[in-house]
Amino acid sequence: MNKVAKLIVVSSVLLVLSFSLLFLSVNKRLNIPFVSNGIHTSLSYVNQFLSKPIRFFSEQRDVIAELIETYDENKELKASLRSLEGQVAELDTVKKENDSLRETLGMTDRYADKHFLVGLVSVRTPVAWNTQLTINLGKKDGLTEEMLVVSNGGLVGIIENIYDEVTDVKLLSNSDKVTKIPVKITAGTTNIYGILTGYDTDTNSFIISQLNSVDAIEVGSNVVTSDLAGATPSNIQIGKVRSVKTSSSDLSRELYVEPTASFTNIYSVLVVGDGK
Repeated sequence: MNKVAKLIVVSSVLLVLSFSLLFLSVNKRLNIPFVSNGIHTSLSYVNQFLSKPIRFFSEQRDVIAELIETYDENKELKASLRSLEGQVAELDTVKKENDSLRETLGMTDRYADKHFLVGLVSVRTPVAWNTQLTINLGKKDGLTEEMLVVSNGGLVGIIENIYDEVTDVKLLSNSDKVTKIPVKITAGTTNIYGILTGYDTDTNSFIISQLNSVDAIEVGSNVVTSDLAGATPSNIQIGKVRSVKTSSSDLSRELYVEPTASFTNIYSVLVVGDGK
């Protein structure tokens, strides 16, 4: 027998003997100090070696589970927050609409001698925010193009296009297309008449020109509509004189008038006719 064969035989015998001793020590509780201690020590090292990654992955599994749970909770909280913000915004809009409507209804006493209708703004787009809005009144309500539109305590526009159910209102803040409206300025005990001819976007002021008098006009003088032209309802509040711009001729003066009404938030309107 050559050396290789002998080595194989010896190794096989030792291997069989080792497994036999391991089997007897573990299952038959055979107490062989050297073998038992070696086996237990080896198993202890193996257990320690394997327990660390098992414990690590177990801990990571718990961390991942907590992260997933936290992520789901955040999604629910964000959804609830968006819903709450939407409800708050809706309630704020409803409150502003109610406040505007109450103020509009309160103005009807001022124009008891005139024909008026209360309407709500149905459309106001960002593109035409300063030029036009649409209200929920139309031909069925008897609107005519001579009627003025009042909101937030003062004049804001004039009826432009009338349809069966709705009507377009041309806002007086439309600096490119201002309807000329006759006005009356109270200067002390004297009334001065002129024409509302424009809107200055830099100062957010109405421009009044073609005054019929050279009498002094103080800043703060009240400005209302005039019925001198025949078709315009009179005494509709417009605003207060902010400044007076004088040219070489006093007859060419221009008044810059601060509007009484705010054009920012218009929710309800009062459409005023001449009472006919």
